[in-house]
Amino acid sequence: MSAADDWRRQLEAWALPDELLATAEESPYGWSQDLWKRRSAVAASTQPPATVEIVGELMPQHGTLLDIGVGRGRASLPIAEEGRHRLIGVDESLEMLTGFTEDARRRSMHVEVFEGRWPDIAAEVPVADVAMAANVAYNVADIVPFIRAMTDHARAAAVLEITDQHPWAHLGPLYREVHGLDRPTGPTTDDLVAVIVEMTGNEPVVHRWERDGHVWYESWDELLDSYGRRLVVPRARRAELRPILEPLVREDDGQLRLGDTPTRLSTIVIAPTQ
Repeated sequence: MSAADDWRRQLEAWALPDELLATAEESPYGWSQDLWKRRSAVAASTQPPATVEIVGELMPQHGTLLDIGVGRGRASLPIAEEGRHRLIGVDESLEMLTGFTEDARRRSMHVEVFEGRWPDIAAEVPVADVAMAANVAYNVADIVPFIRAMTDHARAAAVLEITDQHPWAHLGPLYREVHGLDRPTGPTTDDLVAVIVEMTGNEPVVHRWERDGHVWYESWDELLDSYGRRLVVPRARRAELRPILEPLVREDDGQLRLGDTPTRLSTIVIAPTQ
């Protein structure tokens, strides 16, 4: 089996059973705008992630940065602002792009946005000096065209930021307890690196680092609502999750957080194809 096929197989194993999804009152995959705003605010007030420095060093003076799956620009706005770079954001969500534009305006920055799925809209998007995608790869089963379109749109480098484990890996024990459903554990950063080597014939540069979690909750109601959505639990029964989650939750200055171990991430730099 090729590395790309293995990546696809492992991601497809995360699909929830149709009978469970049929009971969902809302998509288990979404984020509330309040949590996204909070994550962006925490990121702006803490030590910048390693990706900021790595991409900043790759950028030429007053260059162009393309952020694929930009969200609200948490990863790319600090880079573009620091280097006075032109910033292009691509995202499937119009709501996220609107938030991205608002956050850029607050920084007195002008950004260009493209709504749609990458690489489907790649032909509409200008080439940049660096193309980046932060914490998007685990949403992309067909990863080869995604990365190829990134490298085709990057004069200096394509950069992928990714958690070393699938972001839902920590939900495995909870799905087992709530639904009796076993969840996969892969793929991982190493699986993505294997795909890139298979594609390009070259080892990418991989920077490994850690950070504290950026997600916190104002109340138990908010936390139970978020995890109830993730675990496909009806709103009327989400209070039943509290005894399950309480041993995992810590409170710090009124902020509720699930877990207390740092998140391990990697920033992968791919040289452009010649």
